[in-house]
Amino acid sequence: MINKTYYPAQRSNVDSFLVMDLLYSANKLEANGKKIFHLELGEPQPKTPKRVLKEAARLSKISLPGYTPSNGIVSLRKKVRDYYYLQYKIEIDKDQVFITTGSSGAFLLTFLSCFDPGSRVAIFNPVYPAYRNILKCLNIDVVEIYPNEEELDKIDISMISGKKIDGLVISNPNNPNGQVFNQEELAYIYDFCIKNKIILISDEIYHGIEFIEKSNSMLNFGENAIVINSFSKFFCMPGWRLGWVIIPKVITENFLKLSQNIFISSGNIAQFSALKVFDCMKELKEIVKNYHLTRDKVNEVLERIPMINFSRPNGAFYFYLDISKTKLDSFKFVRKLINDTGVVLTPGLDFDKKFGQKTVRLSFSSETSIVLDGVDRLYNWFKKNY
Repeated sequence: MINKTYYPAQRSNVDSFLVMDLLYSANKLEANGKKIFHLELGEPQPKTPKRVLKEAARLSKISLPGYTPSNGIVSLRKKVRDYYYLQYKIEIDKDQVFITTGSSGAFLLTFLSCFDPGSRVAIFNPVYPAYRNILKCLNIDVVEIYPNEEELDKIDISMISGKKIDGLVISNPNNPNGQVFNQEELAYIYDFCIKNKIILISDEIYHGIEFIEKSNSMLNFGENAIVINSFSKFFCMPGWRLGWVIIPKVITENFLKLSQNIFISSGNIAQFSALKVFDCMKELKEIVKNYHLTRDKVNEVLERIPMINFSRPNGAFYFYLDISKTKLDSFKFVRKLINDTGVVLTPGLDFDKKFGQKTVRLSFSSETSIVLDGVDRLYNWFKKNY
């Protein structure tokens, strides 16, 4: 009989992603006939471009090699290289590009390649929770940088000053608050990290989904940064589990060895299909225009709810709402909301362990009609209860 005291390992004891628990609850209600408005998930709509789907269907009928190179097929790495030159005027070597099993694979490989147990890596709150949890399970110390309590939906980059850290992870545009760092802020972050010998990791998964002006890549400020992106958001390929990371040449050998041993390779059909998505730029930009229109309409409704505070997002497809005036814990708030209205939001505890009980995230990535119907229900719920 197995001695249970051996299990589980302490480092596996990370926080669950509450939004997935809510999705499970929402799906149960939906299965029982309740109308559900999914404003909790960051899943782009419409989904994958038809050109990509058509290519996947074609590839499924031919004999592709099962395994691909561990850093990705050469043709896709070249496509990513060319994309950075066209979009950002950045010249990179195709061998600096690694195709990964989603952005999650990119983060895991990056953290393993750059940090040893006991290293100190900073993250700004509110933040995508996987950063924190992956770092913790690798026995890397997480340095939390929290927002000002008066502005829970904003990141103040000056708060990094004085922190003794080995690494910094930033998200631009940010999930969950849609904040976009301007050129001066990005330059400040880059220069701070160079001056203090801090490894800088820039999550640019929501690049391309901006509503004021196009963001610079962190690589526009110099080559001493690691940039992670994904085919899931702007490129509308969620679930294909395909991402990429651009790394300095000095760590390519270690990166490759880790990738060979941990993942072997990313999916073959996904990689070859993704080649076609770069031919869909006009279509993808039209989707962003629709996000922009949806954002503005949602903003109009939310501004009529005095019980919440928020800033209009400049990127990604989320509103981050301060609900502290309701006196409800964010998890209790979303539970009550889903039961009363069928509207599903994400509790802020996923994104901020200190102030997240006062906040919720609202995603407007679904079809505009569904989002607006859900937001109207949210407005009427507040009007009735407060």
